[in-house]
Amino acid sequence: MKHLLRIFFVMALFCGLAPLAHAQRGVDFHVQVLDPNICVSDPSVCFILNPSDPINVSLDALACQLAGVPNLPSNPGTYGCAILFNVTLPPEDITSVNLTFTGLGGFSFDCPTGNVGTVGSIFAQSSCGSLGGGKDAFSFFDGTLPFLGEAVIYETGIDPDLFQGGTATVNQPPIAIPTPEPNSMLLFGTGLIMMAGLFYFTKQRSLAAVAKRQ
Repeated sequence: MKHLLRIFFVMALFCGLAPLAHAQRGVDFHVQVLDPNICVSDPSVCFILNPSDPINVSLDALACQLAGVPNLPSNPGTYGCAILFNVTLPPEDITSVNLTFTGLGGFSFDCPTGNVGTVGSIFAQSSCGSLGGGKDAFSFFDGTLPFLGEAVIYETGIDPDLFQGGTATVNQPPIAIPTPEPNSMLLFGTGLIMMAGLFYFTKQRSLAAVAKRQ
């Protein structure tokens, strides 16, 4: 009953606070999935009804403030959140969340699973990295968001407006992060160094042989 009252409250706020949220919108950053003490709403809120469908996700500072995330930076242009509600029908636990975004090229990032102040992380494991083509991925797993539970996606470090084209999927395997291929010039330079070393040692052996004969 407590969770249902929260959801009805959030739906009411969603209708009433949308204009206000737009007015306040605005390594390098971190992305986490937190279990908040309270959930209220703004445009960055997702009600997960069908776990097989992808979800459009955006981040903003007002969602963090309304969700009660502790220890927020003083500059709202350096953090953002999205609130997730598990209202799957039929009821189903959510055991993983995968996120993809564009617009983050050039930034370094991580995806920790530790606590933020007194707020704990829902998932114990994570992986994140670049997928190439301007897209980055964040996977959180080894945990449970139960039916009628709520979670917060929390980013800190850069302007949340940089997170473009956000998509979330749940109850899917972690996104495979490709291993970066070595830079071609680095490979070429390494090859030259190895050839120079081989030439040096060959020449040293030749000089030593000549000296021995003398």
